[in-house]
Amino acid sequence: MACRFIEADDELIELLKCESENKNTKRSTGYWKGIFEKWAKTRGKEEQLESYDIPELNEALSQFYAELRKENGQDYEPDSLKVMQAALDRHLRSKNYPKSIVRDTEFLFSRKVLEGKARKLREQGMGKRPNKAKSLTKEEEEIIWQNGQLGNQTPRSLINTMWWLLTMHFGSRGRQEHHDMMVEDFSIEKDDDGVEFITFSEGPTKTRQGGLRVKPRLATPKMFATGEKRCPVALFKQYLEKRPEEMKKTGPFYLAVIDKPQTSAVWYKKTPMGKNTINNIMKTMKEDSPLKDVCPEKKLTNHSARKTVVKKLKSSGIPKCEIKNITGHNPSRA
Repeated sequence: MACRFIEADDELIELLKCESENKNTKRSTGYWKGIFEKWAKTRGKEEQLESYDIPELNEALSQFYAELRKENGQDYEPDSLKVMQAALDRHLRSKNYPKSIVRDTEFLFSRKVLEGKARKLREQGMGKRPNKAKSLTKEEEEIIWQNGQLGNQTPRSLINTMWWLLTMHFGSRGRQEHHDMMVEDFSIEKDDDGVEFITFSEGPTKTRQGGLRVKPRLATPKMFATGEKRCPVALFKQYLEKRPEEMKKTGPFYLAVIDKPQTSAVWYKKTPMGKNTINNIMKTMKEDSPLKDVCPEKKLTNHSARKTVVKKLKSSGIPKCEIKNITGHNPSRA
């Protein structure tokens, strides 16, 4: 088959390049570049990384790594140092810098300084992430069901339940992956025994931008009907029925809640639920339930749901490789 080529101008090329860059990655790159520039300014040094020749940059980075602190004087977590190094390397690559500060031997000395700092911080007890999000126990999950944070009693509880069930069955990330979901991404099918189940075909998200390196999940998770009071398929169908008529089969999956609906037929607005609202679902459920008194010191965020599903799969004897295939995540880091 003959190919047809259309000449691309510089504007189109730059647009395609920008499209390939993840927003969070760009934000991280800009943040750490700004930190280096601020440090360099206070030391009377050249602020633009790419302006240094290789030996000078190696020396400057060594000093920067050794002196790096937050504005309040505290050290960054060891894991943040690795993120910082990768961000500065991305910036230099974007400026066509001839060497990599992460890989090339010309920057071995500065890398040793950074490694030594990270080890020292870990020896001091940093990097253990004591405040990281925790998974829920069976008892804690039951509390939010019994309290009505999960269920189908109200518009809020039903959409909370959608978020919880989709995370439990499909391993979806707490905010972005849910925010990007469309009704069209789901399909309701039946197995050979006539039991209904729901599948989800994920689209591009935070770390799945749909480019050349996209890696679809090796397994297709299914959410089966149980016939019980908390049947996930029945609750899913109920949620679709409570959406505006023209959005029952199409549109953003998560819609803004009508807290006091005028009719029992429509519980949701025609506008998407905001990212911040989605991001705070677990936190809000804790604050609005007895969990705030049962486990006041326990950090529960949307990430807690993902950790909970990984814990459930592990306790069921599912091998780590299969957990990764189901959730699309690395269980060793959950």
